[in-house]
Amino acid sequence: MLLAADIGNSSISFGLFDEDGTLRHKSKVSAEKTRTADEYAVLVGGLLKLHGVSTQDVTDCVLSSVVPTLTRNLRFALRMLFGVQALEVGPGIRTGLNIRIESQAELGADLVANAVAALSLFSPPVVVVDVGTATTFTVLDGNGTLEGAVIAPGLRMSMDALSAGASELPDVSLVPPKRLIGKNSRESMNIGVLYGHAFLIDGFLDRFRGALRTQTLTAVATGGLAETVLPFCRAPMTHCPDLTLRGLYLLWKRNRCPSADAAGAKNA
Repeated sequence: MLLAADIGNSSISFGLFDEDGTLRHKSKVSAEKTRTADEYAVLVGGLLKLHGVSTQDVTDCVLSSVVPTLTRNLRFALRMLFGVQALEVGPGIRTGLNIRIESQAELGADLVANAVAALSLFSPPVVVVDVGTATTFTVLDGNGTLEGAVIAPGLRMSMDALSAGASELPDVSLVPPKRLIGKNSRESMNIGVLYGHAFLIDGFLDRFRGALRTQTLTAVATGGLAETVLPFCRAPMTHCPDLTLRGLYLLWKRNRCPSADAAGAKNA
């Protein structure tokens, strides 16, 4: 089996894939920068045991990360557990993408994985909206070229900044509002952040259609907070919660098994 790991700013997602691309199990843990490699080894081993999987069942690993301080410890943890060197998404690996940005080294590994998975599922032009700690837009034109990305503050980040910057406003949990006009501070803040984020997503998707000169743009939503904001968006989007993990599987397939047709992964 293949273990795919996606390290984000807030959490680490794990997926266990069969050779044919079937996603068997997935888990998510908080991303703690203070954890050692030994602690991550114990944590990952415990997750496998929870799903009834032996460490001997895992024959390879693929890793993407936007948190360099965590990458080293998780890489060592995976090597201790499985005795393999994880494939890391970054400059020099085979992606199959035509990337048209100034510095490919600055392109987040998760955005690469998202783009690869999206092109395996949908005809371009495609925009991937990843709603997490930050909300990112990965833009692929009609030829499937990765034209670039947009990075905006995420939902939780926006709420925290609002509470921290305005002394009269409380700390508030993200709760779906029941109406558009708030009747108290907490409700008003939730409306502002959630609807404001939905307007941001809708607005960017509309502008991307103009920039790409198309009306057939496909929008794909993923990320841990996508389900929170999607009900408030008007733009049609396909929700693919496992998009990044599936992109990691495809990248592993292209680099470990170059002759295989990675686009034919099951259940993608």
